[in-house]
Amino acid sequence: MGKFAVSVMGHDRPGILAAVSETVFGLGCNIEDVTQTILQGEFAAIMIVARPPEVSLAQVDTALRERLAPMDLGVFVRPLDEGWQPSTPGEPFVLTTRGKDQPGNIAAVTRALAHLGCNVTQFRAVLVPAAQEGEEMVMILEIDVPQGVHHRVVRAALVQACQPLGMEVSLQHRDVFENIHRV
Repeated sequence: MGKFAVSVMGHDRPGILAAVSETVFGLGCNIEDVTQTILQGEFAAIMIVARPPEVSLAQVDTALRERLAPMDLGVFVRPLDEGWQPSTPGEPFVLTTRGKDQPGNIAAVTRALAHLGCNVTQFRAVLVPAAQEGEEMVMILEIDVPQGVHHRVVRAALVQACQPLGMEVSLQHRDVFENIHRV
């Protein structure tokens, strides 16, 4: 079976996942992995799908576009390079930041992480009401810190990047974070 990635975006409404999953199932394909979210009313999903050899990627793409066009959804289908291997996972950490919402917050954090070779595996940024006027941005990132890079180096680089923007930074090993936040 060949594998491919499907991305779907557009205005949220009931039935999007049903339309996608029914379409690929109708072609004999199997959804193996999926993540989906809604941001300010916009639906976004990415799926990894396995297809039988007799079904072409073009057939899948055409079927999805025809099914989702009436829902005004954008679709992107691309083959996976099954020989490609992602970088070796490092040590898992959870990074949280909080500070005044302003342009450059996300760029500063992700630039510092990229400079150290840290891979962002999950990311969420939300605006919350501030204690004073305006809004604050809270970011929660799950990252892999590469072998050979000490977490103190990562923390120092993040503090250096975030301090000029007035953002607070917290970095915890994922196991510690999960134990502290276990309900």
